[in-house]
Amino acid sequence: MLCELLDSETTAARAAEIRDFIQSCPECFSRYENELAARTIVQKCCGASHAPDHLRQRIIASITTVSVTQVHYRR
Repeated sequence: MLCELLDSETTAARAAEIRDFIQSCPECFSRYENELAARTIVQKCCGASHAPDHLRQRIIASITTVSVTQVHYRR
């Protein structure tokens, strides 16, 4: 549930529901704060490294490219 909220993998309504639940549960709130702190530390340590534009474009092209292989067997 925390990852769902922190990774922005949910709707606004679900995020509000999760936040309300976290606010009502002291243990959940503590876990949320710890996870948020850990993610902040990782972000600061690892930085916001970005791939060069040419690499990013090549990766996007390879993801969006579909290749089809047909195999015919003779009996």
